[in-house]
Amino acid sequence: MMNFNRCFGALTTGLAVLAAAILAAITLVIPLNVFLRNLGLPVIYGALDVIEYGLMAIAFLGAPWVLRLDAHVQVDLVTRGLPPRGARVAAILTCLLGAITCAALGWAGLQALMQSYARGSMVRTAFTFPEWWTLTVLPLSMLLCMIEFLRKIFQHSEDSAPLTGL
Repeated sequence: MMNFNRCFGALTTGLAVLAAAILAAITLVIPLNVFLRNLGLPVIYGALDVIEYGLMAIAFLGAPWVLRLDAHVQVDLVTRGLPPRGARVAAILTCLLGAITCAALGWAGLQALMQSYARGSMVRTAFTFPEWWTLTVLPLSMLLCMIEFLRKIFQHSEDSAPLTGL
């Protein structure tokens, strides 16, 4: 299990680093395009289309990492007032709901991806490429988020156990 946790952590971190690299590229391209336009030079061809798909990729590639770190928005107004056992039950139920939601969204995304692939749908903007390429991040992200929600259910019970030993 420790090996899986290490590999899973490396995967989510790697995807987060990829998301950060995409964000860094976007933050360089936007002012560069503005600079080129102000000089009367041609702008970078297709930059807006790449930025649009890049923003979508950033959100989905970074989501499992954010969830793993609990760096997302959490409304704990109710759970703060609960006793530890009640808070644990609420956390388990929340994680189950999150896992089920991610499974449903991931399945719907996978269905859309397979349908797009089967139809041979193409995106025709500044570039032409298969539509299913843009749909790959949703099922991948939702699968990883679902796994993370399930990990939180089982991992938390181990972490909250009293320490024993030396």
